[in-house]
Amino acid sequence: MSLQFHFEDIGPHRAIDEGRIGHRLHLRIALDRREGARLHWLERCDRPYDEDMPADTWVDMFRIAGGRSAIFAQWFGTATNAGRIELDFDALATIRLAPDARRTLEWWVVAVDGEDEDGDERAWAVWRGEQRLRCDGQGKTVEHSLVQIDSLHGREGDPPYPDGFLPST
Repeated sequence: MSLQFHFEDIGPHRAIDEGRIGHRLHLRIALDRREGARLHWLERCDRPYDEDMPADTWVDMFRIAGGRSAIFAQWFGTATNAGRIELDFDALATIRLAPDARRTLEWWVVAVDGEDEDGDERAWAVWRGEQRLRCDGQGKTVEHSLVQIDSLHGREGDPPYPDGFLPST
């Protein structure tokens, strides 16, 4: 079976008592070979939530925040090959409820399977999603969406990346 992502929108996150809105999402990736596999968790946001994230620029959050983010714990805990494996990535993406608050957050997640014994082309998978959040002048939610834009997988050539983004191996 090819490497692939399975996306689940766990539902809106409206923690009024915490003063936040957003989404919980779950990505599961099935790998035939974990050893030597690569992950690029790219995000682009008009209102960055991380100090190492410039606005409106694709950033590999796995590289800059991987060691400090619980999202990637399972990836780091499974570095050797144990045959086919499924890894879960659970994320919570929210903003504070405030007058005129808004944010657009995009994901472009790329996984490349580990090398097989025959040295054949590596399987790859890409998942793309977008979240839009917006509050009105009183801080009430007026836009609250999370959509999957694309889910691709293949074995030939390199996986697609956003224009202008050069992945490191």
